[in-house]
Order: sequence, then structure tokens, then C-alpha cells
Amino acid sequence: MRTFFIAVILFCNFDIQAQPNKAHLSELHHFTIADSLIQLKKFDQASATLRNILNKGKAAHDKVTMAKAYSLIGNIFLMQRNPDKALQNYFLSLDEYQAANDPAGLAKVYTNVGTVYSILKELPKAREYYLKALSSNKTENLDRLKTTVNLAGVYAELKEKKLAVNTFNKGISLARKLNNLPLEAVLRTNLSNYFIEEKDWNSAILNARNSLAIRSGLKQPASVITLNNLGYALVQTKQYKEGINCYDTALKSANPQERKQLYFNLYHAHKSLANLPKALKYLEQYDTVKDSLSKLNYEQKVAEITANYESLKKQGRINNLEHENIRQKKQLRQQLFLIIAGVLIILLVSVLIYLRVKNYSIKEALEKSQIKRQLLLLQLNPHFIFNALQSVQRFIYLKDQEQSMEYLNSFSKLIRLTLENSDKDLIALDEEIEILDNYLHLQQLNHHPGFTYEINVNPNIETENIEIPVMLLQPFVENAVVHGLKDHQNGKIRIVIKQKSDGIHIFIMDNGPGADFTGEHANNKMHRSMATDILNQRILEFNREKTNYVTLRVGTQQDIDYPGTAVHLHIAI
Repeated sequence: MRTFFIAVILFCNFDIQAQPNKAHLSELHHFTIADSLIQLKKFDQASATLRNILNKGKAAHDKVTMAKAYSLIGNIFLMQRNPDKALQNYFLSLDEYQAANDPAGLAKVYTNVGTVYSILKELPKAREYYLKALSSNKTENLDRLKTTVNLAGVYAELKEKKLAVNTFNKGISLARKLNNLPLEAVLRTNLSNYFIEEKDWNSAILNARNSLAIRSGLKQPASVITLNNLGYALVQTKQYKEGINCYDTALKSANPQERKQLYFNLYHAHKSLANLPKALKYLEQYDTVKDSLSKLNYEQKVAEITANYESLKKQGRINNLEHENIRQKKQLRQQLFLIIAGVLIILLVSVLIYLRVKNYSIKEALEKSQIKRQLLLLQLNPHFIFNALQSVQRFIYLKDQEQSMEYLNSFSKLIRLTLENSDKDLIALDEEIEILDNYLHLQQLNHHPGFTYEINVNPNIETENIEIPVMLLQPFVENAVVHGLKDHQNGKIRIVIKQKSDGIHIFIMDNGPGADFTGEHANNKMHRSMATDILNQRILEFNREKTNYVTLRVGTQQDIDYPGTAVHLHIAI
């Protein structure tokens, strides 16, 4: 299960020290108005008010006022999901606070900067700024508590276990000292996430129950994330009924993203109980929500691109008018300059046309190469899908409901992964391993005589961070199953993945009779069974873009357990 840590976003409210003069009272009044407008999400009015305050601060050389205005403007941009401009204003605020030697103000803005980097998943930078905030704010107050809550979540996501547990406990202790039960509930929920990651189910259950109890005492609604965590930990300890009740309760107030995770967890819970109809029902609901979220995300991206395009067009028109105005003024001042400018413009246009034609030719060549590669991928997929559908048809014909369900589940996962990555050139190594595992499991269910397989991955390899060419390994694995183990009793397939200084090395071996790699039969079997021409073209396409990116060797290995065909793929990273 993918866990989520609740981040407490600290949009700092700036208390202005009231001074016995009208200027500071006016300043307090305008900041209060700006803060109210932000809360009402009237961002344009709030920005205008803050720009006015900022200009007055600049005129009066009041660095603290300028720092507060910049920070609130940063808050507006962050709420509008514009992290780049938010950071820009936060750093301007930091400059002014440093010049004013205001550690309390620095601590608040450091926390906001850390929050932005946490949202962007730049976790080392988030940790750096949260630590700066704690260093600047030594007082045990609400700001320090909120910073501690976020820092604990960052430590947990960075897998810094001792620091995470220590910071969680410090946060809980401070929350109790400040009698801040809502933030203690958040800390307990995040701590349950941490223990789920560590597979410490009892500790996860304890902290989730404590969080829910605190919220109940405060007469607050139960957190969907907390209920999901509790349900997941209970299911892992075989407490299925209570765990499923937690999921069902969470569904009542869950947003679409949370429903997606809950449906997926309910699917696994009912599958563990062998309640296949309900498992299938929740799997279908999970797919529906996932497709809906994908469509929504696509529509949002289209809207953002359209808005950016319109904005660029408007700015382009303004720039063109300004350039035209400047050019006309220069023409009136000096006729000679017009002649020279005309010659320069002609030369410039000629160069631009030449560069445009050249760039177009290069772009066209790249697009053709890309299309060819995608066509090659499409040639690989239909063969496997045809065979898989035949297998499904056989199970249904035999009326083997359990085998049909298991086969369809693995087949749907494999097809989904394949379709999701069909338009990509590269795939994460862990996803490719999942594809191979599902494929071999499908073949294992349907292959006669049976066979065993193992996939050994060096534990030091960060499979989620390494990308390899998509669908490059499956044809070789298919060859091992279909041809290497044909009519072979006690067939075995072994896949070994290692990482060396020169890249990733992948070995695919079987204990079949092996292929004849000498004489006139050198490539006959491999050419028929694996469409070697297509694979070689794919490898050639990748090697055109990056020299020696993929290297293939096919032969036999001097191994008693795996004396058959051995495929060795080297992928440079």
C-alpha cells in the first residue's frame, strides 16, 4: 500500500506590533484585510493590497513590512499551485528578514520554503529548510510544533528511521505540552504511516486508534487517511472484519484519490477472504475511479496549456507593438538607419529561414525514427495477447472459476502495465520486473509440463530509479518458455539482474536443450521464435541515439542447473 504523510502547511499569520502612531495602525489594518482576502481566495484583490503595502514599505525602507508582504504574496502563489513564483517571493522575504535580523520571521518563512520543497518532493531541500526553521525558532510554540510535524514526515519519506521516530516523539511531547490535540492526532496518523512502512502492524494499529480517539474527543470527523491506515494494518493481522469496516467508513467522506486507494485495499481484503465476487466488484470500482482521475488530470493539463498559450499570445502581441513603435521612431530620426536596418532585417530573416528549414529537417527525421520505434513495439504486443486470450478461453471452457479468476487478474495487470507504457521508450526497471513476473505466472498456470522460475535482483539496485527500454526482455523470456522448455520435464527459468560500473547486466537462462549456434542452423530457431529481426532493429534504434546503449549476446552457459540457452543483455546507464 502506498502511504501518505499529512503535511501541515504553515501559512504564517504575521502579528504586527501595534505602535502608538497612525502609520503602524494603518499597516496592521491593511495586512488584516489582505489576510482575510486570502482566506476567501480572492487572490487578485489580496495581491493588489499587498503590492500597495510593499511599495509603501520600499518608500519607507521598512524591511520587516517588505518581508511580510513578500511572504504573503508567496502564500498566494502556493495556493494557486505556482511553486516557482512562491519560492521567488519567499526568498525575497528571507533577504529582508535577514537584513532586519528578525529570527522569528526567518523561522516562519523557512518553514514555508520547506513546505514548497516537500510538495515538489525535493525532500533533502525540505529537510534543510525545516532544520533552519527549528534553529531560528527555539521557543516551544505552535510554529515550532508545525515545523516538527512536517520534518518528521520528511524524515520518514527519506527512510531516515531513527531521526523520524525521534522527531515524531518530540512532536507528540510538544503537542501535549501545548495541549494541541489536533496536531497530536496528525502526528499519530503520520506515525501509523511510518509503522506501516516498517510492517510493524501492532504499532500502526495503536497509533491510528489513538488518532481517531483524539478526533472523536474533539468531535471532529474521522480522518480518511487514518481509517485507511487502521484498516490496512488490521487486514495484515488477519482482522478482516474490522479492517473492512474501517475502509467502508472511510469511503463515506473520501475524495476520488482516496477512494481509489480504498477500493484497491478492499479488493485485496476480499481476495484474501476468497470472496471473489466482491473482490472483482471493488477491482472494477478501482479501475473506474482510476480512469476518471486520469481523464480529469488530462483535462486540467489541457486547460493549463491553453491558458499559457493564450497568455503567451497576448504578451507576444504587446512585444510586437512595442518593437514596431521603436522601429518607427528610429525611422523618423534617421533615413540612413532605415536602409541599414532593412539590410540587417533581410539578412536576419534569411538566417532564420535557413535555421528553421534545417531544424525542421532534423525534427522530421527524429519523428520518423520515433514512429518506427513505436510501430516495432506494436508488432511485439499482438502475438502475446493472442496467445493469452486463447489461454483464458481454455480456462473458461473447463469451467475452472478459481483458475480463471487468478489468470484474469494477472492478465489484466499485465495488459494494464503494457498499455500504460506502450507510448514510452523507457520503463522503470521495477515495472518491467513486474511485467515479467505476471507473464511468467500466466505461462506457469497454462504450461504443460509445468516449470518453475525465479527472478533474482541484486538488493543494491534501486529498481524504481533505473529505466530500461520498454518490452525488451519479454520476447527473450517468451522464447525460453515456448521453445527452451518445450516438452521438458522439470523445466526451470532463471532471470538474474546485476548492476556493475558499466551499467545493468540481465541474464535469462533455462535448462532446456539449448539452441544450435553453429553452422547453417546458427540463428534459425531464434529467428522464428523471437522475431530477431524486429528486436535487432529496436536495439539498433536505441544505439543510434546513444552509442552502445544496448548490447545483446546469445549462447549457452556452463551451468549444470541451466545448461540451455543463455541470453545476456547489457544496458548502459
